[in-house]
Amino acid sequence: MRYIKTLQRLQEERSLNYSLIPKKLLQELLDEELVKVEYISGSRRKVVATSLFDKHYGDLEQIASAQSRAELTKAKVNTKKKKISPQEGLYLNGNIVINGVDLSCLQKSALFVKELPKIKSDVVIVGVENFENLVYAKEQFKLFKDIKKFLFVFRNKKMLKFIEEIENRIIYFGDYDLAGIFTYKNEIQKRVKDAEFFFAENLEYCIKEYGDKKLFEKQINKYKNLQIEDIKLQNLIDFINKEQKVLEQEFFIEENKNG
Repeated sequence: MRYIKTLQRLQEERSLNYSLIPKKLLQELLDEELVKVEYISGSRRKVVATSLFDKHYGDLEQIASAQSRAELTKAKVNTKKKKISPQEGLYLNGNIVINGVDLSCLQKSALFVKELPKIKSDVVIVGVENFENLVYAKEQFKLFKDIKKFLFVFRNKKMLKFIEEIENRIIYFGDYDLAGIFTYKNEIQKRVKDAEFFFAENLEYCIKEYGDKKLFEKQINKYKNLQIEDIKLQNLIDFINKEQKVLEQEFFIEENKNG
């Protein structure tokens, strides 16, 4: 919910200085008669919660933590007040069994779960950037020769939260371009310091022979100053800039279909 902190403070203190309420929120509250504006002195004003405020918003703590529309209803609030997508969750593939479902049996598909049970510590989490790489995970299993058990997880907000809460080994398998490296640095590495960036075999050769120059040109202005402490990854950035080509991870689906 966009203004949840302001609403919680208003509920607790019953009134706030006029300037502390975002104009859009204030207008909505006034339209529904949930607040009133009172003059303190001169031009100074305060916004005061009315008796309708609590009836309308119910338990704001419950609203703030709600993970489903059903929970919002229990909190006695219009379910449109907080946007919760029923599609928000984890998209998975791999070669392990989860709640009796053998992920390795999935063909050209993936498993969606709202919540994931605890994963054994020997399972390696492989974050993937593109949904196609998740759906065709089997075609890429051979890329991870040193791993016995792994779980492919599509990168979204739920995945980013998930990797913060576990202690499993985390590998990021994304696009081999400047945007992909930026994502790894700013979204994955910031959450999991010992996360690993996956380097496919013969990566430089694949970029040189099959890389996309047009995509590089689209990205270079935005990421031309991209640098990273990891020497191996910085070498990849330098190589990409030298060749002026990038490689999307979907390349490895077809490569391994034919391999």
